[in-house]
Order: sequence, then structure tokens, then C-alpha cells
Amino acid sequence: MDEIWQRLLVAGGVMVATIIVARIVDRVLAGRLEQRPETLTRYRVIRRSAIITVFVIGTLSALLVIPAFRAVAAPLLASSAVIALIIGFAAQTTLSNFVAGLLIAFTQPLRLGDDVEVGSAKGVVDEIGLTYTIIRADDGARFFVPNAKLASDTIRNATFTRREVAPGGSPGA
Repeated sequence: MDEIWQRLLVAGGVMVATIIVARIVDRVLAGRLEQRPETLTRYRVIRRSAIITVFVIGTLSALLVIPAFRAVAAPLLASSAVIALIIGFAAQTTLSNFVAGLLIAFTQPLRLGDDVEVGSAKGVVDEIGLTYTIIRADDGARFFVPNAKLASDTIRNATFTRREVAPGGSPGA
């Protein structure tokens, strides 16, 4: 009985360490990245991805301390390719939104605060997530646009036009 409590205590300690490491990673990223509008979107995506990675690794490490999980994990790891294939087919839409979110974050066809029009959604970009982008309309309504739709559809970005074209009409002047 003491061994079970000892293992659970170690697993809890690993989870606490995971939370601490996630906070440290978040603060390090916050200190190194500039908070200009063009880097803010990239920062959010990098920050969220790093924190998720730390939590996944920490949680798996904590679970491996428990013998019952370790006994189940060995056959699962052996068949992980089949499991990954099944999960990939089941989550195809979610994965395409995630990959499109990464592409949007780094190519930046739109940024936070931009005045955009995508299909029937027209308004200001309120948030760019890993799977959905939220556009707030003038009347306060919010459109949740899947990132895969943003990556495949035409985006009209009025803010981008104002930002890149000088009053005389020549780009970059």
C-alpha cells in the first residue's frame, strides 16, 4: 500500500514540476518576443504550442510512474502507428484547422485588429486561435471561422491595404 502512495506522490510531483516548467517557458517566451502587432499572433501560437507540448510530455511522464499504466503503455506504443492512422482519419478536419492556424500565424494574411471580410463574415479580427479565428462584427456579433476556411478562401483585409499603401497610392512609401 505504501508503494502505491509513493508512486502517486511522485506522479503528483511530476505534474507540479510540469506546471512550473510551463510557466517558465511562458515567461521566457514573453520576455524574448516583441509585442508588436505583426509578432503578437506568432507569439500566441508559439506560446500555446510550447505549453501544450510541455503538458503532454509531463502528463505522460507522470503516468509512466504508475505500473498499471506502464503495462498498458507497452502494447499501445507497439501499435502506435495504427492508432495514429485511426486518429488522423477521425480528426482530419481538426488537424487541417490546426495546420491552417499555424500557416496563418506565420504568413499573417490577417492580424489581430485587422478589418477583414471572409465569405459572409465581416468585421475586426478579435482572436486567432489554433483552430478557429474569431471575427467581431460591427453589431457585436462574433463569427467563428475555421482556419482551414481562411486558408482556402479569399480574404479581404482592408487594414492590410491601409497599412501597406501610402496615401499617394504607392506601396511601401
